[in-house]
Amino acid sequence: MPQPLPPDLDRLRDQMTDPAASAVDCDQATGVIDWFYDQAWQADRLEREQMPWLLDWMRRCHDPRRFEIGDGLAVTLIGEGRLEEAAALAQSLLAEAWDPGLTHTLALALAARGEVAEAIDRLSELVNHPEFAALPPEIATQVHLDLATLLRRQGSLFKAVRPLTDAVETAARCDEPAWLEQAAEMLIEQLVEQGGAEEAVEILSPHLDDNRLGLWRRVLDGLGGHLDPAMRERGLALMVEAGDYRTVLNRLVDQVGDDPQRLRLAFTAALALRAPAEVTCPLAARLLASDAARQEEGAPLIAAASVAVAETQEEKSHSQAKWHRDGVVQLISVAKHHGILEGEIREWAEKEGLYHEHGVIDRAARHCLEKIDKPPEWLVKRLGQEGRGN
Repeated sequence: MPQPLPPDLDRLRDQMTDPAASAVDCDQATGVIDWFYDQAWQADRLEREQMPWLLDWMRRCHDPRRFEIGDGLAVTLIGEGRLEEAAALAQSLLAEAWDPGLTHTLALALAARGEVAEAIDRLSELVNHPEFAALPPEIATQVHLDLATLLRRQGSLFKAVRPLTDAVETAARCDEPAWLEQAAEMLIEQLVEQGGAEEAVEILSPHLDDNRLGLWRRVLDGLGGHLDPAMRERGLALMVEAGDYRTVLNRLVDQVGDDPQRLRLAFTAALALRAPAEVTCPLAARLLASDAARQEEGAPLIAAASVAVAETQEEKSHSQAKWHRDGVVQLISVAKHHGILEGEIREWAEKEGLYHEHGVIDRAARHCLEKIDKPPEWLVKRLGQEGRGN
């Protein structure tokens, strides 16, 4: 609750009920207006019914803060669905002087009323105004994003690229990284939809530094297949270092396709990063899909690692149980392809060290690593660390 009005201001406030009819002049009213602005509005404690009253007194006294209060009231009216009133209020204040916040809010009210073309014109005028460059980057970024959104709604997809690019460049100056991440996500969606993924990479690349992990995630997720190998590996290495294994594995699994090397890389990374059974086991199954693959030297390690991953997963589930059963069946099949009779499989697995307690997961990962052409440095480093840990 706000502090109560001091007694002298409280007595004066009683005489200020109607700004148009009150005998209180602006010099006298200043103390009350200042108190409500500082103690209520700035503290986010101004009651809804007090907003029009404070705005009317500010307008009567030509208080420059009236545009701020007016913008707040217009936004409140939009939230209440009173779009006509919000637009009328913004327009009446803008007739007194230009204000970026009210111009932005008026555009939003117009767009909500379905007057998208008029809203676009208002936002276009705003971004081209000489004073727009002086706005805080967070506010300017939101304006660019709103303009792009309205252009897309109107079907002007190519025109939306410019404000999205401006949003990215402006958001890069914000202290809060979420602005840049939001702008990047919208830009990626827009350009990928238009077939311009390479352009998105070009726009975002200058902003990809090692501290912007959120931006890297969005670029890897949305543009990973369009990055050059060095940039992609740099991003994945940052994700591994940050412990974001989900992004790494999603990217590696998505790019597997029909490439055996990429499949082996994804499986090796899944083992090295201790991915859950639902990620690791399907990759193992694909590696062992053919009779020829089951006969290879490393096939027992791959099958046994799959079983061990499912067996030791802490979070038990129906899916985990399924993959454990499938892994055991796969291991039996591999054993048969290596000439092991069904009754001899337990003894064979013990002799070959194919149980979890034998370190089969790490052994399988290092075996597969040796079969990968030019494995990424982060994976080599990771398995080296795992090896030392064991």
